[in-house]
Amino acid sequence: MAEARSERGAPFVVSQLMPQSTAMDTDSDSDGSHVSATPPRDPILQPPKPPVRPPPPPPTLSASNRFTKRIRPSSHSKAASKSKAPSPKPTKSKPDLSQRPDRPSLSSPLSNLPFHICRASDQSRPIPAAHSLETLRAGFFSIHRASFSKIQKPSLSFNHDEDLPEITTEVKINGSDCADSAKASKKSLPNLVGATVPLPAVRLQKRGGEGNFVRHNLNGNNRKFIRKGKRNASHSSKSRFYRRSKKRAKSETESEIVCEEDGLVVELKQQNKKEKRIQHESIEEVVSAVQKAASDQNLVRLLKVMYGYDSFRVGQMEAIKMVLDGKSTMLVLPTGAGKSLCYQIPAVVLPGITLVISPLVALMIDQLKQLHPFIPGGLLCSSQKPEEAAETLKLLQEGAIKVLFVSPERLLNADFLAMFSTTANFVSLVVVDEAHCVSEWSHNFRPSYMRLRASLLREKLNVQCILAMTATATTTTLHSIMSALEIPSMNLIQKAQLRDNLQLSVSLSGNRMKDLLALIKSSPFVEAESIIIYCKFQLETDQISRYLCDNNISAKSYHSGIPAKERSRIQELFCSNKIRVVVATVAFGMGLDKRDIGAVIHYSMPESLEEYVQEIGRAGRDGRLSYCHLLFDDITYYKLRSLTYSDGVDEYAVNKFLSQIFADGINSRGSVCSLVRESASRKFDIKEEVMLTLLTQLELGEVQYLRLLPQLNVTCALNFHKTSPGLLADKDAVVGAILKRSDCKQGQYVFDIPTVANSIGVAVVDLSNHLQNLQVKGEITYEVKDPAYCYTIVELPTNFCSLSADLTKWLSQIENCKVRKLDAMYSAVVFAVDACKKMDGCFGARHASCLQKKILDYFQGDGNSNVCDKMGQSSPFLRADIKVFLQSNSQVKFTPRAVARIMHGIGSPAYPSTIWSRTHFWGKYTQMDFKVVMEAAKAELMNLAGKDVP
Repeated sequence: MAEARSERGAPFVVSQLMPQSTAMDTDSDSDGSHVSATPPRDPILQPPKPPVRPPPPPPTLSASNRFTKRIRPSSHSKAASKSKAPSPKPTKSKPDLSQRPDRPSLSSPLSNLPFHICRASDQSRPIPAAHSLETLRAGFFSIHRASFSKIQKPSLSFNHDEDLPEITTEVKINGSDCADSAKASKKSLPNLVGATVPLPAVRLQKRGGEGNFVRHNLNGNNRKFIRKGKRNASHSSKSRFYRRSKKRAKSETESEIVCEEDGLVVELKQQNKKEKRIQHESIEEVVSAVQKAASDQNLVRLLKVMYGYDSFRVGQMEAIKMVLDGKSTMLVLPTGAGKSLCYQIPAVVLPGITLVISPLVALMIDQLKQLHPFIPGGLLCSSQKPEEAAETLKLLQEGAIKVLFVSPERLLNADFLAMFSTTANFVSLVVVDEAHCVSEWSHNFRPSYMRLRASLLREKLNVQCILAMTATATTTTLHSIMSALEIPSMNLIQKAQLRDNLQLSVSLSGNRMKDLLALIKSSPFVEAESIIIYCKFQLETDQISRYLCDNNISAKSYHSGIPAKERSRIQELFCSNKIRVVVATVAFGMGLDKRDIGAVIHYSMPESLEEYVQEIGRAGRDGRLSYCHLLFDDITYYKLRSLTYSDGVDEYAVNKFLSQIFADGINSRGSVCSLVRESASRKFDIKEEVMLTLLTQLELGEVQYLRLLPQLNVTCALNFHKTSPGLLADKDAVVGAILKRSDCKQGQYVFDIPTVANSIGVAVVDLSNHLQNLQVKGEITYEVKDPAYCYTIVELPTNFCSLSADLTKWLSQIENCKVRKLDAMYSAVVFAVDACKKMDGCFGARHASCLQKKILDYFQGDGNSNVCDKMGQSSPFLRADIKVFLQSNSQVKFTPRAVARIMHGIGSPAYPSTIWSRTHFWGKYTQMDFKVVMEAAKAELMNLAGKDVP
């Protein structure tokens, strides 16, 4: 309920009352325009009132005054009524507003229930003075309470006007006498408080669909926010009442009917069903026309019927027509330019399934929600519960899904691929979203995307048409993608990288935290309804969000360290405008279609122009002018440049890694091999994702040395319960093999699953199923651990040294590419701040013109032009500091790269930052080129050992 205060400061409450409804709680951010109702009280049951002047005769009420309101003032008004209680004059049809100053202040013991409904049945009984009508003067609430101004409409004017049209004062909710009610009309003042205007019907808020979950439901229910924990006992009765009233309100809403002027009664539920049926029939009719002839006219008709648009955006129709013709296509459109429409319309027209491969679960969920209701969709991801995944697979096999979203890792699953081998479930189109991930020259190279080759897709899915989509790709990246997916060069559709409604600005910052706050509180950012602030590090996001909250700016942090449910909740709060600012790392916003984001601020400089374009493209999707500002300083640039060397690997480490992979030689060919991720990462000082990159290259290179299998936990700890191990081994050959190849530790039998499977000649999956059956029978319990990369050997290398050198060179090229991308980003920013001539619209901190030109030149070239080199190349103290460091840690074996990482403040699996950041030399040479430091470390290691070192 909206609470206001009278001129004397006494609170009073205004509530609209509807017959046969219940009071309902509302959200805390309500503007006071909600409706709360309470049934009329019987005067006989009310407590006695203090003695006052004898009541005047009750006012004469017409039969049409079915809905009137009675004000019950607060206790403050009670006190006033004792000192001032002049007798009012009775009225017949409407109150005389000119007599209002002489009217008494009415009192009531139920001060929290200010209004009652007067029923016709009540008129036979005398009405006490305390229950007599009171009318506030016109315009009272619009003056004294801002929230009432929000609900003023022409039909609800508070102004006194004698020339008002006649207003019907009797409404029968059941709709039986709608036509007759128009006859019982009376000229009356439209004052919501004291006049006889009928109250508007209660319209409870209807929640829209929570997306296109056909389909599937990640949370298992449709409620977005669930209050967890125990409720306070003092609120238990209120909560129970709220739940009961909510159920009643829901049942009333479902049977809600509308009384039209001509007396017709239309049931909303049936009308909605009819409209949906008509809409689906019209869509099917247009789809049939497109299937016969995919002409421009038919496609525009389909667009209009499904989405309500009169025309396609640039590049959309061209891409759709190529896909419908069965031509593999490379599509490059700016962020927010409607790339998803280019596979949604073909999904409706084509007969089979459209398989969309996306890099992030959050992106897949957003895309699924944005599907048109006519298109049944689903997704398969690792965060689903088993029953949810099983339901999606069931719908897929039944043909109830037209668009399926999956991750690239899903293509490693043989059972998943087997579903598409039947004619019932055939794939018409494969969509590779964020296709720049396919190229190793991308700004966020992902090993699993390397497997997306045209040959694999055609072999496993029997698909001929591939649609690759991205918003950012250089010429080199495009060539790499199209080569991998076998897309002809003439099938490239590429439009401008940036939309022209983005105002870009850059500033050099000495204190980014304070400058950020000042920026948000200054124009035009202060007017932005929603803002995304991008940071590089998780710690920064938490610090900035707290800082903004301390300064009265509603903000939340978002990064991968936050649990998935909490991240989802934060995104929902942001999309519903419950919070204004999200401070996030790069993953936030990918695929997010919040159209009213008015500003994007970069607290940290992006690692590439591709990343910059992706992130600023999340602003201004509603077409309005939006603002994108970048705060930069040299220190951040030095840190980011150091981090680009965190994935590098020396040839010595690659050689050791290959020796482990092919350790068993000929004996391991055809067998399942495994490499435990965590222990191998520490052993070789190689990140887990880099090891996966190497394994993928060994599978997809010129020579296929191995074949990757799905990852699994390979170490099993088993306990026996019913039957003794020896007796059970006599009956079960699998148990016998386990006993032979396991170590007994504290009563548990610990063994390696692939080793046992290879020894008895069964698949790893079959062995796992057998263990599950024994556990169901109660014979054993077991648990598995140690996630591992699994593979089978196809070909043994003939020359390990040559293969190690080739792989090291390839990884070095990827590393150098990342460094050049960061330098190109830095060069564009430095040019805007220092070298821009402030022409063609550039002035002050605004540099939209020059930055757009730099971005255009970058993407039209190979990404290597005009790169500045700010890193130091020498220092007189470098060699001396390295020598002291090595002498003080003589017990540790270092490689040149390991020493250089410590000098740059970069942690690695074998040399974690939690330990080595304590040294005095940690990060001391961040501003010096990494390769210079590594060469100095190599020289000092050679001097210390007195011989060549690897």
